[in-house]
This record gives sequence, C-alpha cells and structure tokens, in this order.
Amino acid sequence: MNPHQTRALEILESLGNRPAAPFHEGGPASYLIEQATVLGVDVRVDEFGNVIAHYAGGDLETERVDPPIAYVAHMDHPGYEIVEVGERGTIARALGGVPVVSMKQSVAVLALLSDGSRVRAKLIPPGGPLSDDPDDRLVLVEFEVDVEFAPPVPLVFDLVNFTLDGDLIRMRAADDLAGCASGLAALERIVADEVNVDFYAVWTRAEEGGLWGARLMAEAGTLPKDTLVVSIESSPVIPGVAQGEGPVIRTGDRMFTFDADAEQIFIVAQDAIQSRNPNFKVQRQLMSGGSCEATAFAVFGYKATGIAFPLGNWHNATTFIGDPQGGIGPEYIHVDDFLGGVELLTEAAKSVGKRNDSPTRARVRQIPANIRARMASSGQWV
Repeated sequence: MNPHQTRALEILESLGNRPAAPFHEGGPASYLIEQATVLGVDVRVDEFGNVIAHYAGGDLETERVDPPIAYVAHMDHPGYEIVEVGERGTIARALGGVPVVSMKQSVAVLALLSDGSRVRAKLIPPGGPLSDDPDDRLVLVEFEVDVEFAPPVPLVFDLVNFTLDGDLIRMRAADDLAGCASGLAALERIVADEVNVDFYAVWTRAEEGGLWGARLMAEAGTLPKDTLVVSIESSPVIPGVAQGEGPVIRTGDRMFTFDADAEQIFIVAQDAIQSRNPNFKVQRQLMSGGSCEATAFAVFGYKATGIAFPLGNWHNATTFIGDPQGGIGPEYIHVDDFLGGVELLTEAAKSVGKRNDSPTRARVRQIPANIRARMASSGQWV
C-alpha cells in the first residue's frame, strides 16, 4: 500500500471516530475544516452549515477556459434525535431512513452529548402511539446510567467506528463518510500536485431524508453555475454491481439521470489510469438503490455526475431497511473500491479540459471510410 492509500484510509478512520446524525454534523465538519485549512485552501461554511473548500490551482493571471469542478459528499447518517424528556419518558424521533427493526425491537445506541461524551442507551418500542401523526416515528430511550442533558440530542447506533476486516472496511457510517474521506484525500493530492484546476470539495448536511443541505446550496447558487458537480456516495449493491470490482461511475440514481458531458471526466480518467495500470477496475451503472446529491444539483441546473462505492448493510440494515425482523450491523465497502475511487477522483480533476475528447466520443466520431461510402451509395436501400 502506497503512502497516498495509507493516508486515505487514515482520513476515513478519523471520520469514522466522529459519528453524526442528520442536523448534528459537528464532529466530521470540524475535522474536515481543520484538515482542509492545513492545506492552505480557502475554507468557509455557508449559511446552512455546509463546508466548502476551494482550491484555485495553476496560473491565476490567465483567464480559465475549463469550468470548475466540485466533489460533493454528505456528513450525516441515519439516526435518532431525543426530542422530549418528561413524564412520558425520554422520546426520540427517527431521522432519515433508519431500519424499521430499530423501531420494533430494543436496539443499542449511543447518545452524543454536547460536551463530546458518549453515553450508552437503548431504543425501546413504545407500548402505544406517542403522537397523533402516524408518520411521526417515535421511540422511547432508556439510558444505562443517569445523565442530564437538554434536547435535542443525537443518537447513533452502537456499532464499530471503523475496522479493516480483510478486504472489507466495516464502519457505522460508510454512507457517506467514505465519500467525505475520498473527497478530502483527492483534495490533498490535487493541492500537492499543484493541479491546474478550479476545484471545490463540498461536505453537506442533512442529506438523509431529503438532500436538504445540497438542495439549499444548489438553490442559492453558491457554486458557479457552470460547475461540474460530482456526487460521491456509498450506494447499496444492486444487480450488475459487485464489491471489489472497482468504484462505480454513476449514471443516475433512483430519481434522476445524470449528465453525460460531466461523466466524461471519469471516462478520460479511467482511460489514463488504465494506460498505466491495465488491472485498474471501474464499473458503470445507474445506481437505483437510493438518491444522491447529484440529483439536487441537477434539478437546479448544474451539470452533475457521480461515483459510488458499492455498499453492504445499507443504513445498517443486515437484511433490508423495511424488514421488522432484521438486524442492525456495520455498513461495509471493499477497500479496493474505496482506494480506486480516490485514484479515479484525483485523476478526474486533471481531466476537466479533456472531456470533449474522451475515448467514448472519439470512438463514436470515427467512421471508417468504407462504411461511409457504402452507406452513401445505398442510401435508397431498395
């Protein structure tokens, strides 16, 4: 394993040690801000709490021809939030697509208190309705020890932060800390190599359940409108996709089909890497298992594409999210897919200006003279 790969895994482990739930992303956000600031790039937090690191490489005196590129990943993961402490007990509401089993059976969680401490607790299914709204997904919370706090308090599943298990990375929230980590790892390499690119690394909030951070950012037009936006996600394995066969160039998600022009940066990057390493693996698929932030930006007029790390135990469901008899377990991705994704992202940042001459376009444009002549001479075909 080379130093770049070791560093990418170090970033992912550091993020895994900083759990988050929707609207409670302070842990990963502070780490990402710190690491990006060390690089000397411009780092800011927008009005919605999204973190934006901007690197403008190359000759700043020369007017740029190529559009900017942005790598976008979200910092949150499905969890719960304590919303009430009173006579009815301690009540928490589900945030995002948590496994149904966590509302039907006793499940171990960690409360992330404001002082940085973590306290073990259990989710307890209520004996009866806790709200008049059937869509208000509420459960009771039972702590192992007495503790004082003021709501809201995020709860995450009591699972491993990060571990390497052979070829697999197991962690509470590969979705989408793997995306955050790969974006930062690519940014570090882009800065170190002084790549001539107008580049943004973006880490958003509250993706789970609504793509909220990305939607608000896209609506506000925070990124220049000609930016090529790349969503980096961990997305559930579907037929036609396999773990260990490389990162997936994502042509769309459950809601939207992405932009072919933006996608060409990955086709060019794949070709460049495979010219050096013919064994480099990449997959290409419409990942329909879930939605991602490329859709949010696409709807607001950006050219968007994405890559995905094939994911097991999506949202910590060991069977499927809607299974009331299922289990809760760590998510997992293949280490080669993750490291290959970092390599692909790094190379793609160098390929923005080459996308019009991608191998795909070149192959389609090349029409043999004999075929052209034959088609022209038999134009009537009768």
